[in-house]
Amino acid sequence: MYVHSVKLINFKSIGDYPEAEIVLEPKVTAIIGKNESGKSNVLKGLSYINLAIRNNNAFNTTLVNRNGSGKKEVSYIVTLKASKEDGALRSLNDTTIAVKKDSCIATGGIVAHVQQELQPDINSLFEILESKSKNPFQLRNQEWQNYQTYYDELNTKDKVNIFRRTGALNFIQQNAHRIAQEKQERLENIIERCREKWLKVVEALPVFYYRNVDKQLRAQYNFDDVQKELNNPQSSPNSLLSDFVKLIEVPKEDFIIAARSGSDARQMTIRKRINNLINEKINVPFREFYQTESLTLELDFNAGVVSFAAQSENGEAFMLSERSNGLKWYLNTFIDARANNIPQKNVVYLFDEPGTSLHVNAQRELIKLFHNLSEQGNQVVYATHSPYMLNTENDGIHRIRAVTKDKEGYTYIYKTAYDSRIASEAQQDTLAPIINAIGMNLNDTFGPAANKINIVTEGISDYIYLYTMARLLDIDMNEYAIIPAAGASNCVNICSILHGWGCKYIALFDYDTAGVKTGGEYLRKKMMFEFEKQYCYIIDISQCEVDEKTYQTSPCVIEDLITKKEIDSFCDKNNISSETGKSLMAKIICNAVESGEYQLGEECKDNFQKLFNRIFSYFEK
Repeated sequence: MYVHSVKLINFKSIGDYPEAEIVLEPKVTAIIGKNESGKSNVLKGLSYINLAIRNNNAFNTTLVNRNGSGKKEVSYIVTLKASKEDGALRSLNDTTIAVKKDSCIATGGIVAHVQQELQPDINSLFEILESKSKNPFQLRNQEWQNYQTYYDELNTKDKVNIFRRTGALNFIQQNAHRIAQEKQERLENIIERCREKWLKVVEALPVFYYRNVDKQLRAQYNFDDVQKELNNPQSSPNSLLSDFVKLIEVPKEDFIIAARSGSDARQMTIRKRINNLINEKINVPFREFYQTESLTLELDFNAGVVSFAAQSENGEAFMLSERSNGLKWYLNTFIDARANNIPQKNVVYLFDEPGTSLHVNAQRELIKLFHNLSEQGNQVVYATHSPYMLNTENDGIHRIRAVTKDKEGYTYIYKTAYDSRIASEAQQDTLAPIINAIGMNLNDTFGPAANKINIVTEGISDYIYLYTMARLLDIDMNEYAIIPAAGASNCVNICSILHGWGCKYIALFDYDTAGVKTGGEYLRKKMMFEFEKQYCYIIDISQCEVDEKTYQTSPCVIEDLITKKEIDSFCDKNNISSETGKSLMAKIICNAVESGEYQLGEECKDNFQKLFNRIFSYFEK
């Protein structure tokens, strides 16, 4: 099962309102927002959620939102959806889990599954335990009260308190030996069967894991560093050595002996055992976790220095410091997660400002690694200020969430970075990473789509409308990549790069003064590009009309294809100001169209169908 959404109620700067909910993508979700908007609070709130075991720290009074007045408590509402990888659970309806200080109550799909799979065995348990007033285990005082509470939980059919259900089954198993001897064996068999089935349900619940990106395994440690960190891990908060030793299950005293200078029989024995455990506990599972290449982590003890190297499958070994940032990031994440008993799949990885200290190419590589993690049955949620950490390709803008904070100090989470409810004064700072991402040069942002036809547009509104209308018209865009630029002149620059790289492309310009003079005509006159082959306009215009400058008297931009009538109608129905910017307006309209809340007219659909047909026809000539 994967997390569809989480509502963080009264957590730090977040209150109790609809915008306290973050909707997550099934794979990778990015969070943007200016400093102090509450991005880190969102990630921290998610990190406190544990759907299987009670986490009292999640309800600490220091986490409660102090804005406003009245008694408040932190709580979390998690919505889960089944995925095709869930086996017997894959056909379940949505599950909602409300997590509070004293309960974790599930309703929906999981409850139906529990009723189907566990209830027959629960009924058999009740036959043995008889009525609630009976005391089959001869319990007293608090234990007797606990038993009655657990009995009620097992007898509840419309919801499941996950923590209490686990406690109930464990309680009965632990006390099974106290029941009448003639019932004992049957009870033990039934309760064991119940616990096995229940464990499968609990294991299907996602795990939230907050990664401390600063912690890493260094390439070398001298003996004093080893001794200091293993005896007091808090003394080296940015090092993973103590986690590494914990993961390979070696007593810290033994590792310290192995690290000490010398080579006596005991040291040699311990060192050999350590390397065997590294292969078993790290190398074998890491090859499944990191599938980019096959690597082996090697550890060497020499003259009081512990050195880590990574050996590739061709036998060539490099010091860990010489390996790529991507590999080191993956290895550090793996060690940190496994040392904290995080499973290998069904994990929601949470990263706050990852790649801050990495150069541009390494940040782009990190995005690829996020998607690698998600392909293994996990979700990734990360906050960033960097435009290089936003993947806007293939309609990636839909996978970005915006976070803002109002004047009273409340944080609001929006499903789209272009939500009309974002205050106008906050829009520029909030959207800055996206604006920068789509305005950078092609090499930094998208890279050439060598296997596709690149449609280069003047701006983000063109990008949004074209992608949405292609989906609405059921047009297969697998052979095309839409690349938004930042104005007609930048569109020209991108085309120059594509031309130099030998990629297929066409520039799509507005038919207005900027689109003609700094776009189409510039390409034709200065760069000898061909009209209706390497560039065209938003409407079907001849070169004669361009020469006659009809764009001055009858201009046409992407909004004219949507039609002014449609835009005005939408604004009236949704109480949206006509002063809203072009990109924001495009996103608002397209969100409503994709969600089915607004239906575009036939004139608009016909305009875009003709545009797509015309663009596609230029590549058939």
